[in-house]
Amino acid sequence: MTSHIFPSPANQNKSPEVEKRKRHRHRDWSGATVGAIFGFAGLFCARLGHIWIGFDIFAQFWMQFFFIALACGLGLASPKYKSLVAIVLLALMVAGYSAWPHYVSSGAAPALKPLQANEKALKVASFNSYAGNTTPAAIAREVLRLDPDLMVLVEFDKSKAQALDVLRQKYPYQETCWQLSDCDFAILSKTPITDVVAKDDWAGPRFMSVKMAPEFGNVTIIGLHTSRFPHQRSQLKQILVFIKYMEGITGRVVLMGDFNATPFSRITQTLSDGLSFERLTYMPTWSATYGFPQLAIDHIFVSPGIRALSQEHIGEYAGSDHFPITMTLGIPTK
Repeated sequence: MTSHIFPSPANQNKSPEVEKRKRHRHRDWSGATVGAIFGFAGLFCARLGHIWIGFDIFAQFWMQFFFIALACGLGLASPKYKSLVAIVLLALMVAGYSAWPHYVSSGAAPALKPLQANEKALKVASFNSYAGNTTPAAIAREVLRLDPDLMVLVEFDKSKAQALDVLRQKYPYQETCWQLSDCDFAILSKTPITDVVAKDDWAGPRFMSVKMAPEFGNVTIIGLHTSRFPHQRSQLKQILVFIKYMEGITGRVVLMGDFNATPFSRITQTLSDGLSFERLTYMPTWSATYGFPQLAIDHIFVSPGIRALSQEHIGEYAGSDHFPITMTLGIPTK
């Protein structure tokens, strides 16, 4: 006896076109969902750096994980094309984050807050000029364009000495630490600087410091450069040693340079908390190579009593993978 299996009415209604649309919807949901999970997982892991320093690598990319989570979350809320919406939004967010410091810094010089009694304005700048930079003339041009009162140059070795000659007329007070084996800082000032200290071969980060004249309250200026991630353990050790060293420093301090750590990192937060310093910077400065900065790793910290008179600005490309940062500070004179 022959039996026949007839398709049920439900199966008869499922045309190939319907099945194709269902698979498409599944893929659409899946892409945005996986992206959202990835973004939120990255944000969660970034916080774990305070428990185990190895996770601090995620904190360096906190903004990017935030963009992924936000873009994919908005994509999931979209009625159609969820994954496509998430991708477009993510691209716009990442591009906007890179464009933001350029936009802020492209206008006229920032307006300054009024000076308080017994306070003097000091425009400072910090620039990791990059060890492989072969254009010292470009570095000199950018320093002159920024026109700070005091400039800290990081990864600035003897091969770039030509820039100092170009800048000497405007910056007659110049200090370097090239006498040390692995010290590559230069500090340039329009006014006298004294008490030069530099360290390279020790447990802490490489740094160089000077003291400014009494007209600026004898404030100490320190240029600092930590090791780069993913060496988080080394970075944290260096910062803890530096905090201990700073216990012997009296008076007000401006600390700036390449910290190789973003504002969301345990490194920068440990430094702020350990010294009771305020971090004034937040704009992405790396990488400058293609004008597309994504990581805010160059910073200015100040001790209590010093305040920002202007917004942070970034400089222009000058042969380095970093953009310079600059801002004007109010320094108490007493």
